[in-house]
Amino acid sequence: MNTWHTTRCLAISIGPVRSIRSASALAQAQAKGDVTENEKAFSDIPRPGKWKFMRAFMPGGEFYDASITEYASTMRKRYGDVYIMPGMFGRQDWVTTFNTKDIEMVFRNEGIWPRRDGLDSIVYFRRHVRPDVYGEVEGLVASQDENWGKLRSAVNPIFMQPRGLRMYYEPLSNINNEFIERIKEIRDPKTMEVPDDFYGEINRLAFESLALVGFDRQMGLIRKNRENPDALTLFKTTREIFQLAFSLDFQPSMWKLVSTPAYRRMKKALNDSLDVALRLLKETQDNLEKRRLAGEKINNNSMLERLMVIDPKIAVIMGLDILFAGVDATSTLISAVFLTLSKHPEKQAKLREELLQIMPTKDTELNEENMKDMPYLRAVIKETLRYYPNGLGTLRTCQSDVVLSGYRVPKGTTVLMGANVLMKDRAFYTRPEEFLPERWLRDPETGKKMQVSPFTFLPFGFGPRMCIGKRLVDLEVETTVAKIVRNFHLEFNRDASRPFKTLFVMEPAIPFPFKFTDVEK
Repeated sequence: MNTWHTTRCLAISIGPVRSIRSASALAQAQAKGDVTENEKAFSDIPRPGKWKFMRAFMPGGEFYDASITEYASTMRKRYGDVYIMPGMFGRQDWVTTFNTKDIEMVFRNEGIWPRRDGLDSIVYFRRHVRPDVYGEVEGLVASQDENWGKLRSAVNPIFMQPRGLRMYYEPLSNINNEFIERIKEIRDPKTMEVPDDFYGEINRLAFESLALVGFDRQMGLIRKNRENPDALTLFKTTREIFQLAFSLDFQPSMWKLVSTPAYRRMKKALNDSLDVALRLLKETQDNLEKRRLAGEKINNNSMLERLMVIDPKIAVIMGLDILFAGVDATSTLISAVFLTLSKHPEKQAKLREELLQIMPTKDTELNEENMKDMPYLRAVIKETLRYYPNGLGTLRTCQSDVVLSGYRVPKGTTVLMGANVLMKDRAFYTRPEEFLPERWLRDPETGKKMQVSPFTFLPFGFGPRMCIGKRLVDLEVETTVAKIVRNFHLEFNRDASRPFKTLFVMEPAIPFPFKFTDVEK
């Protein structure tokens, strides 16, 4: 979830004061002679004109309705591996780089509290609109420095250790069993194709799976309770917040100067989702207390209960952030895996052979033990992440002056590292246009794995601030793909030359009416 970018772990800018400080720091460095003859000044980094850049995103402009990867690829061809994305309306300039040495330099100098400035529209809401709930606990998306470090240290053992996920194998399998039944309900009995809006069903699957972890309950949105009002509110606002954050915090926007309609919609969506989350947590607390008073033994291993022990406020915030950061990114990854397997039936058959060894029957329960030995399943998912890069990369704010591609970049500068774009670059991957899960497996003759160029495969980020939901996403996607491929032959009989577009992360650019034919045994 690098996007989060992912998961998927997402990031954006800071205010204009920092930009002024950055320029001042550079001037002082130049005055002191700290910029050597072999280094070029920050002001020499190629950049488009600010107003020309803004015009390009307006109706009729070059990048109007373009994905962020299309924008980045065009700019890379025009300016090279390093250029400036101009800041405006309160957002500072960003340095964008596709150079692996630059990416390594930034990560190696990020310190113990890496700074990835949060989504400003969400940060503002948490600090100034609802401080009654958030206070000093702004969440991993919004917090920085020592506050971020304390929160990350508190929740790391819950999210990053495999034992924390053990209790979710069975309920996730059950959720996917419901999804399989839903496919059978909605597919055409003659063509075996699902409706064009099938991505919405994948969205519900991802939401249901993540809500299980975030709120310790099954919402029923797949089949049992599709009109559950609280679940629908969270489901719809999660999607709306994700889309609005792109327009407010990545594209030119004046919301920091004047209250825009888009920001007012964002504030309403954030308030609505927060109110539902608080109500659900209160219900969970009351239910647990009733069970304890009745003498019932309580399983305290769920992520929600462990978070509540730390602080109920943290439990609410992490539950919301799990949905915000995970639903769209996970949904798109699942649809991308379905698509790659549909378009490469020989890879699908090879995966099914592996699954038949682990899952002798279609309803074989998946657990920690039998999911250990699925190397080809994991290779398929990993290759899908490479084949359809999920977003552009990630951001960091430089903690000290660094030299990137020969340019002196001052402390406080935001750097957008476009590592994901490199996963389709011939300079780093052989036959990058081919879907080859085998590239991630050991060679059967030599026993060696492919050597991947460092800092080119970072779908979940890198270092202390890498995506905290990685293990959760791995478990969810592995479970879904295993269950679906064991039960169905997947086909896709439409044009798939440009199936995705990229905002924060990838999202579908076409309908996905997959064909699901039952596996015979």
